[in-house]
Amino acid sequence: MKVEAKIKSVRDILDLKRNGLLSINSEYQRGAVWSVAQKKRLIDSIMRDYPLPLIYLDHIRKQVAGIVREDLEVIDGQQRIDALFGFAEGAFKLFDPIKDEKEARFPEFIKHAACPWAGRDFASMSPELQQKFLDTKLSVVHLVCDSPHEARDLFIRLQAGQPLNAQEKRDAWPGGFTEFVLKMGGKPEIVRYPGHEFFRKLVGAKSASARGKVRQLCAQMAMLLIQRHQHGAFIDVSTKSVDDFYYRFLDFDPKSAIAARFERILDVLLSLLGDGKRRSLKGHEAIHLMLLVDELMNAYSSSWQASLAGAFDHFIIRSLQDKKTRNSPNPGEFWTQYDAWTRTNSDRADTIRQRHEFFTRKMREFMPGLRKKDETRAFDGTSRALIYHRDNKTCAVCGGIVAWDELEIHHVIQHAHGGPTEASNGVTVHRRCHPKGKAADIFAQSNRVLVVAR
Repeated sequence: MKVEAKIKSVRDILDLKRNGLLSINSEYQRGAVWSVAQKKRLIDSIMRDYPLPLIYLDHIRKQVAGIVREDLEVIDGQQRIDALFGFAEGAFKLFDPIKDEKEARFPEFIKHAACPWAGRDFASMSPELQQKFLDTKLSVVHLVCDSPHEARDLFIRLQAGQPLNAQEKRDAWPGGFTEFVLKMGGKPEIVRYPGHEFFRKLVGAKSASARGKVRQLCAQMAMLLIQRHQHGAFIDVSTKSVDDFYYRFLDFDPKSAIAARFERILDVLLSLLGDGKRRSLKGHEAIHLMLLVDELMNAYSSSWQASLAGAFDHFIIRSLQDKKTRNSPNPGEFWTQYDAWTRTNSDRADTIRQRHEFFTRKMREFMPGLRKKDETRAFDGTSRALIYHRDNKTCAVCGGIVAWDELEIHHVIQHAHGGPTEASNGVTVHRRCHPKGKAADIFAQSNRVLVVAR
């Protein structure tokens, strides 16, 4: 096989095709399969000076009845050539990044860039743009094969690379949501994306073998959390829905409050379930645990953390027991109301909601002693004044006098631990003395008697 690299213009390729010098061997080549949208994106790429992949052409010379004929058989590049030819012949108009937003789905930085070819076919473009299209240089590999079998073998080798799966394509999208999922879900082959330990230790993410599955799960979990906090509802997490979400959240802020909330939930789950005493989490289990912890962090005192792991183990045992009854006349409820729904339409919003309602109900049954937080977190003006005067305007931490504009009221038993927002659980402190974190826990242990006494 002889190989020669050449540069040809789009005009050259079109002239070859119009004159019948580009042929397709239908014995091993597929026909035209690109959608119109794919063709539009290719032309848009050319107009934006994006480089295109190599085109491979087999130079075939035949002599028949004393007549010599030369052809170029397309080994790789058929779909691109068809797109170029179709546009030049007026078969379609290009995307308008704004008007065709839903179908084009261009990232934000492209939507607001100059696009004088928007919504135009070849004939309606300016002469300058037409010239730009026709003069675009393409890298072409000319082959002269010693045997017709070489061309087929090369075709097979060019097509044999494993195509990108859906999540690997999303990883190439611009935008904040892509960055957030890469950071949380991890991409082991890239040092800066090790991923959160929740996915490495609890979901059992492997390096290359996962091929994006863990990042897709991470994206689905983040979608469900964001949808809940923004709209109080569930959302489909099918392939198309994830694609649409990536597009809608191109401007997502990886440092936003909801991003921090997601990471905090993963931290909590890792600390409670990361003891290595259970198998790797399945995707649906990770989803429902994440949503449950979000609920518990919002509404209940932190005492639930001591019982979550045991409750989840109990749930798994009951699930395994009921799975054995799935073919019996009266299968168990863990099969009929949960596991069976992990097999049918499992990525639909209504299915996820139904599973989660059952999961939440059972987990709460297995977690006795849950205590709801006081819905009122901050002390009102009357309560502040009452506590301030009751405490003789004295700081409970340093013992100094507190000026009104320095006043803060501290929950003796922290609100997060179920402490009520009422005078008996509040004390006067300086703003600078207000206990936080471990200091607040120590303060609570030494001052609980105050709450009881009052």
